[in-house]
Amino acid sequence: MRTAQYATRLTALALAAFELYTGYAGTFQPFIQRGTPALLSVVLVFLTCPLRGGIPGGHARRVPVWDWILVALAIPAFGYIPWANDYLSIRWPMTETYAPTAYEIVFGALAILLLLEATRRILGMTLVVGAVVALLYCYWGEHVPGMLSHRPFTAAQILDEMYLTLQGIWGSVAGVAASYIALFIIFGAFAERAGVADFIIELVTSIAGHTRGGPAKVAVVASGMIGSITGSTVANVYTTGQFTIPMMKRLGYRSPMAGAVEALASNGGQIMPPVLGAAAFIIAVNTGLPYGRIALISVVPALIYYLGLFLSIHLSAAKEGLAGIPKSERRSPLQVFLRGGHLLLPLIVLIGLFIYGYTPIKAAFFSIVFTVVVSWVRPDTRLGPRKILEAMEAGGKAAVLILVTCTIVGIIVGAFTLTGSALNISSAIIALSGGNFALLLITVGLACIFLGMGMNTVAAFVLVSVVAVPALTTQGTNEVVANMFVFYFALLSHITPPVCLAIYAAASIAAASPWQTASEAIKLGFIAYLLPFLIVLSPPLLLIGSLTQSAEAIGTTLAGTGMLICGVQGWLNKRLGIVERLLAILSGGLLLWIDPWMEAVGAALAVALVIIALRRYRKSVLQPAHHGSPPQLGRD
Repeated sequence: MRTAQYATRLTALALAAFELYTGYAGTFQPFIQRGTPALLSVVLVFLTCPLRGGIPGGHARRVPVWDWILVALAIPAFGYIPWANDYLSIRWPMTETYAPTAYEIVFGALAILLLLEATRRILGMTLVVGAVVALLYCYWGEHVPGMLSHRPFTAAQILDEMYLTLQGIWGSVAGVAASYIALFIIFGAFAERAGVADFIIELVTSIAGHTRGGPAKVAVVASGMIGSITGSTVANVYTTGQFTIPMMKRLGYRSPMAGAVEALASNGGQIMPPVLGAAAFIIAVNTGLPYGRIALISVVPALIYYLGLFLSIHLSAAKEGLAGIPKSERRSPLQVFLRGGHLLLPLIVLIGLFIYGYTPIKAAFFSIVFTVVVSWVRPDTRLGPRKILEAMEAGGKAAVLILVTCTIVGIIVGAFTLTGSALNISSAIIALSGGNFALLLITVGLACIFLGMGMNTVAAFVLVSVVAVPALTTQGTNEVVANMFVFYFALLSHITPPVCLAIYAAASIAAASPWQTASEAIKLGFIAYLLPFLIVLSPPLLLIGSLTQSAEAIGTTLAGTGMLICGVQGWLNKRLGIVERLLAILSGGLLLWIDPWMEAVGAALAVALVIIALRRYRKSVLQPAHHGSPPQLGRD
């Protein structure tokens, strides 16, 4: 077991060191930059994940002989790619002059088989089946009738495309993971070791924990901030949920409700700047925009998501009479900030580097360095040599999941490229919708949720965006908007039954039924399901257009979502009757309708409802005083 521990630690450290070096010195040539992390990731999977599956980075285990054999096979199969970089960079694929040699065919077949097995162990069968179907389609697709038929390819040609070019498993998706995403995951590991997550939870608790529904509000704000660093929904649930879910339950929240709040809050971390989720880096590559611009246009949708969730929680807490954290159990915000405020500086530096024009790679590297420097302000946050190595090891193990995912997704993307079927499938999607744009959006959205079941966001986004983005852009949708639409819907697979990983994670901590937790999440976070449609119907929400257009779109969207939430929750200072609830929902829907007259009617309805609610609230407050009793003022 000791040999396995050393091998695992050295491999994880090597992966982190490779990423840190490229962050400092710049990326290597593509085959080196993409092949080396893939090699180290697959080796780590076989060293840390048992045959039945698991997550890299768990407890040490005794590595059986067959896994050592798989490690030995992975080294030449994946190591050949960076070693032969010069040759692979100049060869012409699918030509007789550069036909794959016998050992290239063996290495290629081994690499694909080992990649499938590594994926099965850490992600289950979904992506494995998708990749196998893609390979079979490349080989037998010539016999498929209709528009999905393609010209014939031999097994050697398919292997050539998948293994020896930058169109298959070493494609742009793997390049983004190896160049950008892994480095930000390592940044998250350094921030966690320095105590950033603990500080954020404590700070938010000291500020908002005592208010009505305070524990849930702590979960929302803390999970959003921490999720913007980690970029992983499930990891975010386990990071903050271990603290927030028991706290919510202790103060009166039902178990399904506590789990739903944490799952929704953690899922939103992937759309929260500055880091966002891993798929955001792929959007930057797809659209040709700087990553800083992608982070900027994500600000408004992220605020709409979290403000909507915050309001839902507040109204639900008011309706159920839930209290906040006792003041005796929280510290002064000033005390908390003075003790750990320095830990926010790396995030501020990261944002500043983006604004100044640094590339994501440089911004992540210097933020990691700054995290180490800032941690020395206090002894309890100090990152010494041992903690730095621990952070590198943890970051290397955490990066394995995304690196393996992006590598195997390359098989599916490569199949679309080789066969040219992406445009045909896009045409089929448009034909299925009958030319109805609303139906097209719903079809694409359902495809995102369906294909994302049991997968992480990156895999779901890439699989759908290959065919969905062209389908949307050919119907006049802006390319950035189309990518963001697919991205936001891919996130919903984490909270949508039947396979909703964030819900399962939160429900396990809350000891609640996953189905009840999912039901509460859909009710609390229904705005998340509207958000993709809102950005398509109103691109100024993504800061596309003039400042006036964006301001108007933001104002009507916030007002509309606010009224919808009041109607769904049935609360506006006091419990709403059925007619008032329907009017509130109608008002919200009209405010979100992209038409000035509809918006005006919705605004008038909203104003009338608010006035009625305020008058009724004032009357209820003054009534006890009339009878000689002191007024009972609430905090809602």
